[in-house]
Amino acid sequence: MGFRIEYAAGRSWCKLPGGGSVAFLLVSVLTACGDPRVDPPPPAFDHVQPDLFATPGAQPNAWADFDRDGDLDLFVGMRYSENRLYRNEGGYFVDVAPALGLSDLEDTRAAAWGDYDGDGDLDLYVGHSATAETPNRLFRNDDQVFVDVAAGLGVDLLGNTRQPSWIDYDGDGDLDLFVAMRDQPNRLFRNDGPLSGATAPGPAWRFTDVTEASGVGDPRRTVGVAWFDYDRDGDLDVHVSNQNGDEDAFLRNEGDGTFVDVAPALGMNHPNRGEEYGSVAPAVADYDNDGDLDLFIATYGPDILWSNNGDGTFTDVTDPATLGVDYHSTTAAWADVDHNGLPDLVVTSYLSGIAAVEDHLFMNAGGAFTNELPANLLEHGPSHGVAWADFDRDGDLDLAIANNDQAGGTHHLYRNLLPADIAARSLQVAATDAAGQTMVPGAEVQVLEHDTGRILGTRLVDTGGGYCSQGATPVHFGIPAGVERVDVRVTYVAGGRRVTMVREGVFPQDYRGSWLIVRQDG
Repeated sequence: MGFRIEYAAGRSWCKLPGGGSVAFLLVSVLTACGDPRVDPPPPAFDHVQPDLFATPGAQPNAWADFDRDGDLDLFVGMRYSENRLYRNEGGYFVDVAPALGLSDLEDTRAAAWGDYDGDGDLDLYVGHSATAETPNRLFRNDDQVFVDVAAGLGVDLLGNTRQPSWIDYDGDGDLDLFVAMRDQPNRLFRNDGPLSGATAPGPAWRFTDVTEASGVGDPRRTVGVAWFDYDRDGDLDVHVSNQNGDEDAFLRNEGDGTFVDVAPALGMNHPNRGEEYGSVAPAVADYDNDGDLDLFIATYGPDILWSNNGDGTFTDVTDPATLGVDYHSTTAAWADVDHNGLPDLVVTSYLSGIAAVEDHLFMNAGGAFTNELPANLLEHGPSHGVAWADFDRDGDLDLAIANNDQAGGTHHLYRNLLPADIAARSLQVAATDAAGQTMVPGAEVQVLEHDTGRILGTRLVDTGGGYCSQGATPVHFGIPAGVERVDVRVTYVAGGRRVTMVREGVFPQDYRGSWLIVRQDG
């Protein structure tokens, strides 16, 4: 059974399958929900095709099903060699970047997958460093051949590019482009669709630079960005992580095309920090399973975990002995590694010229975190890109890393070695557009136990993270032992409304090796 919920300005409507609607009050019992009856095994990973993933100098990495064959492929941007696009052929990978036009040699710092032209396949925005002296590229996916259309669309920025994000900030149904810059103001391009009379995408498509009009042109030195509806008012807001002592920004979307920085009012701006300190990468997840989205910030300085209070404010809940240590962190990414129903957190570190700075995998036991990084992940650990995905479709999340050290860095892929019965306790949900073609960045997915209503997790469809990358992947939930059926709620955020699609009584085992697809309009 499925139905649709729409709500705005404090009212809610339940649209039943027969077409009727009734007003109702949403009531939820919010509980942190691990499963105390089961001790999960310690995390363990194994190399996948180590010779293929051995080239040093990787920076961004992002998963997406670019060829629409039902499994996830991996793009890796390189610093000292050609970029890679690894096509997934049933769990075996082949680099197809040279054949498809993606093997650029320039220093690549950023990558984001998104279907900007709405044709059902994923396009790729690639950002470079200023030293590369190469404008950014937007590769339009034309039946698995990529054509650079950035110059014709006016998005060929030149400079130290960091986090690009494809998001629908104005709620008109198409993907706009935000680009964070390290050496100049950030930029926002509104997607205005094809020109009048145009029958094909590409140069006939139109993007409008709305940076000045929107107020997002933050001149501070930005590295990381995460978009999500933190205040639940029906549009996407954006946290901006800034370096070199610059204060962070939290830009609230006013719903009229403009943004206001509320970081000082929220106490999240970090004033008066030294030049050597700064925020690098935000990572969004509901770490405590209370139903709202929390925010971890990897920093040069003590890392910080902001707990969402559910009223548009946040509280610093960082344990100074674990998450809050100064690791000189570059990247963080959440994933339920052991399927206890709680998201765990990988945090990577970087020191110039050192290939193997200690990284951390903080396992979540219900608000208490312990570092359980396996020894083999210390050998050539990540310094930049971190991207989780179930590439082999066995139910658990595998880990792609990127280390940009020229001599000792790698970009290994690691398979999660959860026992098969535990790996099978999971559900992956693709929150797609109305056509069911591509996933919608910024959509929120929540899974609840069908019989009790307890929250088993809340996830965000990727809007940027894992170091200057944006993938297009389903959201993943580990299902605690003893849970047989779940309800799935997918909330689409656009135009001042939060529209929720509901699937009741889902058996997760029915979707092993595949994704539950929930469409925007049912």
